[in-house]
Amino acid sequence: MALKIINPGLFTTVQDSGRYGYESYGFTPAGAMDYESYYLANALLGNDFDCAVLEMTLYGVTFEVLHSTSMAISGADMELTINDQPFDTGAAVDLVKGDIVKLGGAAKGARTYAAFSGGLDLQKELGSYATHTRSNMGGFKGRLLKAGDILPVKEKTVEHHFRKTTKELAEGNEIRFIPGQQHDRFDDDNKKLFTTSEYTVTKDSDRMGCRLDGAAVEAADDNDILSEPTQFGSIQVPKNGQPIILLADRQTAGGYKKIGTVAKVDLPKIAQKKPGETVTFKEISVEEAARLYKDSLTALTDGTYIETSVKFGHARRRDALSIAQLMEG
Repeated sequence: MALKIINPGLFTTVQDSGRYGYESYGFTPAGAMDYESYYLANALLGNDFDCAVLEMTLYGVTFEVLHSTSMAISGADMELTINDQPFDTGAAVDLVKGDIVKLGGAAKGARTYAAFSGGLDLQKELGSYATHTRSNMGGFKGRLLKAGDILPVKEKTVEHHFRKTTKELAEGNEIRFIPGQQHDRFDDDNKKLFTTSEYTVTKDSDRMGCRLDGAAVEAADDNDILSEPTQFGSIQVPKNGQPIILLADRQTAGGYKKIGTVAKVDLPKIAQKKPGETVTFKEISVEEAARLYKDSLTALTDGTYIETSVKFGHARRRDALSIAQLMEG
């Protein structure tokens, strides 16, 4: 089972839940930017939650199906067509050998995830399929996909019962955070400025960090700190006062002061923001952040957001597949 890339889209990589246990050696975790959409794409097919998927940014891929398999799409609302016929995203669908699958621009959100039966059949590096392009590690040859790439898939069509996800894409401008390591370096006026201002996502944002433009936040002293470990969601404040939210491809250590860390439950909101969109910040407790994330994971893994589709377009593709297989003998 395999897929042949015709058009790789704007920024498409292979990702999973991330590469952990190696940050002390300087290896970035990488992994899916939007963990909710990543989990749901795999759940629609009954995949394990560490299966490799395609992560597409702003504009999706076009590929030819070389061997029949099943696929599920979750995340940003990208137009999906199979042989020029429109299909809904957020649902499982069967693909027949010879199909041309195309995902277009993201009408809402920024990142879309495509999962396949059993996951993409690639080699893990340091225990993960996650691509980190800056170090040429993981995924497919450690890089963005290119036209002509052939990606193997582990399994053929699976019994997915034509499931769909009912969860809406993570939206909203409010980003909850817990106080960071240097939160006390900012006086009350600057803390208030940070939580009452609106910030705009800039065009310089990427998988490494979400760069914001807005009210400049200043620490009480102008000295940088000794480099220390960073987290997914660390909110750094460099000397220009413009916050940077560190993301999946972040550096493992940094010397800018950190006013806060985004609650993990709100990281999908950041992942789905396009340049020009805005965010605001709200401080919450560590206990509340942990509870929100735990509740999120429970809902993602217990079937809360999964139901059977009542649209029969996907079922007709199963019939077409059966006929094609019979004709092939």
